[in-house]
Amino acid sequence: MISKLFSLLAALLLSLQALAQRPTHVPSEDEPLRVFESVESVIFYIVLPIIIIVLYVIWKRRQRREEAEKQQENE
Repeated sequence: MISKLFSLLAALLLSLQALAQRPTHVPSEDEPLRVFESVESVIFYIVLPIIIIVLYVIWKRRQRREEAEKQQENE
Protein backbone atom coordinates (compact mmCIF):
# COMPACT_ATOMS: atom_id res chain seq x y z
CA MET A 1 0.00 0.00 0.00
CA ILE A 2 2.78 2.39 0.93
CA SER A 3 4.72 1.53 -2.22
CA LYS A 4 1.70 2.39 -4.39
CA LEU A 5 1.30 5.70 -2.58
CA PHE A 6 5.00 6.43 -3.00
CA SER A 7 4.78 5.59 -6.73
CA LEU A 8 1.80 7.89 -7.15
CA LEU A 9 3.61 10.71 -5.36
CA ALA A 10 6.74 10.21 -7.48
CA ALA A 11 4.70 10.24 -10.69
CA LEU A 12 2.93 13.42 -9.60
CA LEU A 13 6.20 15.17 -8.80
CA LEU A 14 7.77 14.12 -12.09
CA SER A 15 4.79 15.36 -14.07
CA LEU A 16 4.88 18.70 -12.27
CA GLN A 17 8.57 19.00 -13.10
CA ALA A 18 7.80 18.37 -16.78
CA LEU A 19 5.15 21.08 -16.76
CA ALA A 20 7.54 23.49 -15.11
CA GLN A 21 9.92 23.14 -18.05
CA ARG A 22 7.35 24.26 -20.60
CA PRO A 23 8.34 27.66 -22.05
CA THR A 24 5.80 30.38 -21.30
CA HIS A 25 7.32 33.41 -23.00
CA VAL A 26 7.76 31.84 -26.42
CA PRO A 27 5.11 32.86 -28.92
CA SER A 28 3.24 29.88 -30.27
CA GLU A 29 1.30 29.51 -33.46
CA ASP A 30 -1.68 27.22 -33.35
CA GLU A 31 -2.20 27.40 -37.08
CA PRO A 32 -2.19 24.21 -39.12
CA LEU A 33 0.82 23.42 -41.26
CA ARG A 34 0.50 25.02 -44.66
CA VAL A 35 2.06 22.43 -46.90
CA PHE A 36 0.92 23.68 -50.27
CA GLU A 37 2.08 27.29 -49.89
CA SER A 38 5.54 26.82 -51.33
CA VAL A 39 7.37 24.36 -53.53
CA GLU A 40 9.96 23.73 -50.82
CA SER A 41 7.39 22.59 -48.30
CA VAL A 42 5.73 20.28 -50.85
CA ILE A 43 9.10 18.72 -51.62
CA PHE A 44 10.06 18.41 -47.95
CA TYR A 45 6.76 17.07 -46.56
CA ILE A 46 5.41 15.03 -49.49
CA VAL A 47 8.01 14.16 -52.12
CA LEU A 48 10.96 13.27 -49.88
CA PRO A 49 9.00 10.90 -47.61
CA ILE A 50 7.58 9.13 -50.68
CA ILE A 51 11.08 8.77 -52.16
CA ILE A 52 12.40 7.40 -48.85
CA ILE A 53 9.58 4.84 -48.65
CA VAL A 54 10.08 3.72 -52.26
CA LEU A 55 13.83 3.34 -51.78
CA TYR A 56 13.25 1.34 -48.58
CA VAL A 57 10.86 -1.03 -50.36
CA ILE A 58 13.33 -1.53 -53.22
CA TRP A 59 16.16 -2.17 -50.75
CA LYS A 60 14.13 -4.77 -48.81
CA ARG A 61 13.10 -6.57 -52.03
CA ARG A 62 16.72 -6.69 -53.13
CA GLN A 63 17.75 -8.12 -49.76
CA ARG A 64 15.06 -10.83 -49.93
CA ARG A 65 16.07 -11.71 -53.48
CA GLU A 66 19.74 -12.04 -52.48
CA GLU A 67 18.82 -14.21 -49.47
CA ALA A 68 16.70 -16.45 -51.68
CA GLU A 69 19.55 -16.82 -54.15
CA LYS A 70 21.96 -17.73 -51.34
CA GLN A 71 19.54 -20.35 -50.03
CA GLN A 72 19.17 -21.85 -53.52
CA GLU A 73 22.95 -22.01 -53.89
CA ASN A 74 23.31 -23.78 -50.55
CA GLU A 75 20.69 -26.42 -51.41
